Amino acid sequence: MKKFFYILLLSSQFMNAQDSTSKTDSTNFRKNEVRVDVLTLVASSKINLTYERFLNPRFSLGLSGSYADSKKINEDFDEGYRNTIPKYEIIPFARYNLSKGLYSFYFAEVFVCANGGDFKETVRLVDGNGNGYYMNQKSKYSDVALGGSLGYKIYFQKKIAVELLVGFGKNLIDTDRSPDVISRVGLNVGYRF
Repeated sequence: MKKFFYILLLSSQFMNAQDSTSKTDSTNFRKNEVRVDVLTLVASSKINLTYERFLNPRFSLGLSGSYADSKKINEDFDEGYRNTIPKYEIIPFARYNLSKGLYSFYFAEVFVCANGGDFKETVRLVDGNGNGYYMNQKSKYSDVALGGSLGYKIYFQKKIAVELLVGFGKNLIDTDRSPDVISRVGLNVGYRF
């Protein structure tokens, strides 16, 4: 009986210690985070940086920006393998934590993406004698997309973040020249402070 009493007493102390830790973590959690996307950096030489501000343990707002100027992608564009080449993306987003954990959770995100780049099309031109010929013509495009993403984030030592993100958006304005779909896929590594 004494053993049972001691075990009960120790377990209640453990439960109180856990409760006080979770209350402290939820009220004094770190509110800022910066991340870099290592997947797009390695796969397509695209630099993608993100800042996220946590308003409470369940909701956050952020801004992500990316820039691409890869030699391989430029060569593919010049040789005609692709007709658009995205150069930049500016993405404000809002996230909601779908899990109850503070340091390991699934999330849903909605975003707006201002994006732009180069567009190439083959056009038919007419010379002064009325003869027609075809020529590749390059121009710039700018567009805005709306989309959503799902992801998973885990923290190591409450500071180092690893995030997996998959999402898509649809361009709305310059649909003749811009890509139809904007992908938001990444493996991010970050620091929370």
